[in-house]
Amino acid sequence: MKTVGEKIECPQSLVPMRKAFNGTFIAARGFDREDGNNAVAEGRADLIAFGRWFLANPDLPKRFELNAPLNKYNSDTFYISDPVLGYTDYPFLDSTA
Repeated sequence: MKTVGEKIECPQSLVPMRKAFNGTFIAARGFDREDGNNAVAEGRADLIAFGRWFLANPDLPKRFELNAPLNKYNSDTFYISDPVLGYTDYPFLDSTA
């Protein structure tokens, strides 16, 4: 199983799906800022979804713009209701200084 921040090197794995689909192609899972930018620039995707990174970084676009460090997400808290953790308690960039 892949851990938080672990990279998997298979950038061409989207190419067959991208070629088979004529609409807007959104890729997700395992992309960081650099990988996402590369996937779009190389035509492997039109858009990149950063779901888990958005959960842990409510200011993700700002962090990407500044190339700032990311909060690590805790997937153990993604689907629990008690106690309510994870969705609302990750710090913003300004509050981590």
